[in-house]
Amino acid sequence: MADDRERGDALDADATDGSSGTALADEADDGGDGEEPDDTDDGDDAASAGRSGVALFVARAGVQALGFLGVIYFARELGAAGLGVFFTFQTVISVLGIAVEVGVPGAVVKRVSQADDTAERGTYLTGGLLLTGASFALVSAALFVVRGQVGSYVGYPAAAALAALVLGMKAGTSVVMGTLRGERRVTASAGAELVGQVVRLGVSVGLLVEGFGVVGLMYGVAVGTGARAVAAYVASDTRPGRPTRESLRRLWNWSGYTVGMEVSTLAYNWADTLVLAAVASKAVVGVYEAAWQLSAVSLLAAQAIGVTLAPNVTKWHENGEDDRVANALTTGVTFALTPVVPGLVGAALLGDAVLSVLYGFESGHRVLVLLFAGQIAGAVKNVTQNVLFGVNRPETVFWTNMLSLAGNVVLNLVLIPRYGPIGAAVATASTATLAAASQIALLRRSVAVRADWRGLAWQTGAALAMGGVVFAGASRLPTETVPGLVGLVAVGAAVFGVGMLANGRLRDRLRVVSPW
Repeated sequence: MADDRERGDALDADATDGSSGTALADEADDGGDGEEPDDTDDGDDAASAGRSGVALFVARAGVQALGFLGVIYFARELGAAGLGVFFTFQTVISVLGIAVEVGVPGAVVKRVSQADDTAERGTYLTGGLLLTGASFALVSAALFVVRGQVGSYVGYPAAAALAALVLGMKAGTSVVMGTLRGERRVTASAGAELVGQVVRLGVSVGLLVEGFGVVGLMYGVAVGTGARAVAAYVASDTRPGRPTRESLRRLWNWSGYTVGMEVSTLAYNWADTLVLAAVASKAVVGVYEAAWQLSAVSLLAAQAIGVTLAPNVTKWHENGEDDRVANALTTGVTFALTPVVPGLVGAALLGDAVLSVLYGFESGHRVLVLLFAGQIAGAVKNVTQNVLFGVNRPETVFWTNMLSLAGNVVLNLVLIPRYGPIGAAVATASTATLAAASQIALLRRSVAVRADWRGLAWQTGAALAMGGVVFAGASRLPTETVPGLVGLVAVGAAVFGVGMLANGRLRDRLRVVSPW
């Protein structure tokens, strides 16, 4: 199962991670990664940083591809209802995970990136583990008290015990991953994610074949999370050190802001499912979540760009290079939206066929289109939120996220009982739009916010051209079969890719950042 909604490992706690956003700097500015003042090395640094971002994108594309195939397989084996039980369990994990992590992994990213040496980094690693360990003990005790209610809500009696197991693994993993990303080892962190995903799917499929049913997927999450922690620890240069009172204080102070980012993830990613699971059948939850995860594939670029921006924006801002920050923001938003626009067009034209042919669902097309539309704002928010952190405006992120949380909860409570999954999709899209708009408005106080209208128009035109080809091909290819449907999707993707590569500016940028 793709971990795209559970951004405790990729965006909620780690959205301030990454290596660099230099590849997104001004087209006319070939400066470095914001760390070295020597201008003679700037061009090499820019290319290197860009390659790190591309490597992250490729690795996460692999994670998403595996997760996408996993969802399809599990939907066919378990049906919508069985899948809904697992997604409800995953919702509980993500919601309680915020209480366990309390923003500490994100603080570890920040403090490790600022540390002067390996010994200091070790104090933050151990300090992060201690802080999350204490909160995990409290949450586990609470889970024990309400274990019956949790079992009823999820649809599996022993869900509370399994949730405690996964939460413990997740808390430690997030801190170790945060340490690795604080070292700016972006490619290594992406590799650790890929290892965890492969192990997770392998264990889940194996247990499913052995007859464990949906419980096999839950155990798969636990084992995959542990594998990710091991891979990250092996790749990291940091080893545990004795934390000081000062290191614990610095972690805790910053975590107060990063927890707001995690709360926003709850608002945007899980509040809909949280309410839907309480008032609708598990089959409805399964269809809705599968549609969400399909739409979330379009956020790959935004996620990669977001996590590579924050550390370098911090350096640029500290050095007074605000023009580079503004240009990185403009280019970042344009590239972040590149997969979303064609995804929306494709969902409108082929969404019904994809859900029925690949997943075996009889509904969900309108929900899928609405969720893809909401990802436009979600992609923008991935970039603006990390830039706000980079320019040292964590309080802005915190309060905009509080606003989006309140709005999403209210909208979900009002719309879901009346409109079901359609209401959940509308609430999610509206919340993302509210958060992105408010962050852009407040970001203008620190950075010159400009839109690349020419680039956005070009990608929209390429997406519409793709849509024309897909629409024409739908009447000629057998979209009711897997080969026919996949073939048409591939043709559409090729048309969009050729259209985008016809843009010379984009080709030049790809040549700079390509790792090959």
